[in-house]
Amino acid sequence: MTATSTADADKVDGIEMAPLLAAEDCTKEDARALLAWWRALPRSDHRLPDWDAVDPVSLLPWMGWISLYDVIDGGRDIRYRLVGSHIAEQAGVDLTGRLVSQGVYVATPRLLLEHFRRLCARAAPTWTNRVMETQHGLTITHDRIWLPFRRGTADAVALWLLYLCRLEAGADRLDIARLAGLAHRDPGTGLIPVTLNPAGILRT
Repeated sequence: MTATSTADADKVDGIEMAPLLAAEDCTKEDARALLAWWRALPRSDHRLPDWDAVDPVSLLPWMGWISLYDVIDGGRDIRYRLVGSHIAEQAGVDLTGRLVSQGVYVATPRLLLEHFRRLCARAAPTWTNRVMETQHGLTITHDRIWLPFRRGTADAVALWLLYLCRLEAGADRLDIARLAGLAHRDPGTGLIPVTLNPAGILRT
């Protein structure tokens, strides 16, 4: 039997997985404020806060940059329950209601499903640096904060809240504006061809 290297274990279909980092290590103020909000939520006898007890008004400071993901059968699939308006604008498509298994960009959904499975196994506030490179050479980096929630009496992760940290780099803002243009989309699907975490520029 051939042993699997550590490097291969961190790849899906040859694409390197973004490392899962502790959310408290993210230095962006908006992300740190959201983490403090999550930590202050009531937990009763559970280690995770219950999403059903969250007051949506309390999320107003981050509105538009938040997405919600439903975990289906422990991670067999993930549903985009709600995609923030600013995130949908950047992506050029609103994926609300869609399953991750149905595909997002012109790339395999297996990478994203594996990403969520790793998040669910971690079950803790997480920070990721995601890098995307288009077929036209545009590179975009995002800082993301992932926060887990339960629903009802179960203590397993049932829902993820994603916060896409506000962009600070002018180059990222410019590339996103160009990326969203129709000229960069696949003519058949309308989606954007990208390489996730391209080799050599994955941030750690």
